[in-house]
Amino acid sequence: MDIKLIALDMDGTTLQKDYMSISERTEKVLKEAIARGIHVVPSTGRILGQLPDSIVRIPGIHYAVTSNGAAVMNLQTGEAISNNFIGAGSVIKIVRTLARRGLFCEVYYQGYSYSNNRYLEKVERIEDFPPDLLNFIQYKSKQVEDVLAFTLEHAAEIEKINIPLLNDQTHRNLWQKFSQIHGVTLTKAVAGNIEINHRLANKGDGLKQLCKQLKLEPKHVMAIGDSDNDLRMIEFAGLGVAMGNAPDEVKALANRVTLPFDQDGVAHAIEKYALA
Repeated sequence: MDIKLIALDMDGTTLQKDYMSISERTEKVLKEAIARGIHVVPSTGRILGQLPDSIVRIPGIHYAVTSNGAAVMNLQTGEAISNNFIGAGSVIKIVRTLARRGLFCEVYYQGYSYSNNRYLEKVERIEDFPPDLLNFIQYKSKQVEDVLAFTLEHAAEIEKINIPLLNDQTHRNLWQKFSQIHGVTLTKAVAGNIEINHRLANKGDGLKQLCKQLKLEPKHVMAIGDSDNDLRMIEFAGLGVAMGNAPDEVKALANRVTLPFDQDGVAHAIEKYALA
């Protein structure tokens, strides 16, 4: 296949276990792909400000699909190619429900993640909480005294709401409740969380908007991911690749399956399908 764009999920796919770094082999392969004129595009549930330095410092990475496709960004200019905000009405329903139940959330707004300052205090008290995951949660996030008031003030421009650290029963209850809100879509990237976007915002649609900008067809796109929120971009791409650590439903949708993330599955797939 003539691959001209490679869309890469971050966590559980491109990044190592510390949620921040990439292996030497992966960095070398990404640079080789860029040198051959292939667009390498981080495609992530993360907000723009949480893209790791190990990725954005690589020369030639010019675009990113962020917040599960709600914001497609030109990294050189800092401008949005497309935005797809949740919508004020839906945002207000969601955050008020969470506030009544005393639950924490992260709201994604203008390139940063905002949460109640008590959220980090709670996470820090969790016994055996992985230090690398704590560092990631703290990474370029902003704390506010009252996340409900902050969110209501900026409700019209919220890209994504992430609800973390849910037990199974609360997760099921909230998933059922929020699924009934017209105009939103729910996904998850890790166990115990719910990610809420506008119903048309997903990584597949984000890639579609970027391909229009770059005048590329889906058949020239390779997308690599491991989670529920990667399904739409794997489906959009001419070549969809699931990580070896992906669940069965992701592997079933993909055209190919590569090695797990901790065995350089991204580098292996790019070498085999784009650079060979």
